[in-house]
Amino acid sequence: MRLRRARKVAVAMAGLALLAACGTPSQVADETVTSFVTAGPPASPAPSSEPATSPSPSESPTPSPSPSPSPSPSAPASSAAPAGDPNAAPQDGVALADGYVPKKLQPGEKPPQFIIVSFDGVGWHEKWQHWFDVGTKVPFRFTGFLSGTYMLSDETKMLYQGPGHSAGKSSINWNTAADLPTEIADLNQAYQAGNEIGSHFNGHFCEGADPSGNAWTTDDWNNELDQFFSLIKNVKANNPNVTMPDLVFDGSVVKGERTPCLEGHAEDLFPALTAHNMTYDSSFTKTGISWPTQSPQYKIWQFGMATFPINGTGKQQITMDYNFYYTQRQASSTGVTQEQSDADAAQVKATYDDMFNATFNGNRAPLVLGNHFNEWNNNAYENALTSFVLEKCGQPEVQCVPFQDALAWMAVQDPARLAQLQAQPPETGSAG
Repeated sequence: MRLRRARKVAVAMAGLALLAACGTPSQVADETVTSFVTAGPPASPAPSSEPATSPSPSESPTPSPSPSPSPSPSAPASSAAPAGDPNAAPQDGVALADGYVPKKLQPGEKPPQFIIVSFDGVGWHEKWQHWFDVGTKVPFRFTGFLSGTYMLSDETKMLYQGPGHSAGKSSINWNTAADLPTEIADLNQAYQAGNEIGSHFNGHFCEGADPSGNAWTTDDWNNELDQFFSLIKNVKANNPNVTMPDLVFDGSVVKGERTPCLEGHAEDLFPALTAHNMTYDSSFTKTGISWPTQSPQYKIWQFGMATFPINGTGKQQITMDYNFYYTQRQASSTGVTQEQSDADAAQVKATYDDMFNATFNGNRAPLVLGNHFNEWNNNAYENALTSFVLEKCGQPEVQCVPFQDALAWMAVQDPARLAQLQAQPPETGSAG
């Protein structure tokens, strides 16, 4: 199964490389890309994933489901879901369902330095396990933005029809039926460990696979989210020939999202989020690191990733793993030596350090780091992020938590104090 699936993933990766510029013109100028679902190990030799139709993508493609060892089909969920109501309003000093305790700032007290790590797609078993292991070494929890198509297989894909597309079409790979129990078990383990599950929508249609998110209306986003939540709710009914554990959570815990390739327009997307009881977005980027604010009309919290200078260059870039990959290697690992990849990883880690130092010693705004399950550039980006997390998480005044916990913390603050934090200028770094 592993070899057959690896070839399938390699084909998908080559196809995804053709998804040209993903995002707004300003993002294209930053050579940004956002969303691979989750790339499994490439076949040998690995194909180039260099974009073929655009010199500057805006977000990463989404890798595909993982070739991973499947648990026993009859294996039950490993433990019960976290206790407590996950949708209860946060209260000062009271633990959330995931165990986090938001605390109101005392007069003169600085806010904690939040580090919010997220992954788009989340369909690769070995990568799930890698980050679970990191979480056993330091206090670290994260957000996984799930692609709803991972709740189907190549046998049941006709149950999904993206807005403006034919039934069964997706820009990312489908699971095989044999992969589904593994993905469900990984999602359960993530949720039980206090990690957050968000939405990466479904078919991952970016510019070049039109109509993409940039062309979708509010009705289209509503349709896509209706299907996302239905795919979660009906995963067992939709795959009647697969024996799998029950999901230990339901769609009510999904409060945030990141759009494929960071596409879409807030005026079209945000009404659909409100209609689905969602409270935050992490798609639309901003210059520098600043405190999240709510959109005026729909009150959606905006947790966009920052543009920030790449260490040693002064080049402003959206600080997502695929964007580093595109800038450093034009999104191709072909011919790259391990020594070169190690140098790239060191530059990414140094950029994360620059971002951390700027906000920890400055406005203390949450540091939002967007990523994918990947092994691009000889695993340079996973290695850089792992080193950063192991070094920073657990330090005094640092909290490495998912979006939902940072939101809960903000909810228990005095409104005037929170407004003061939000009024601070962004930390934009310095050239050189």
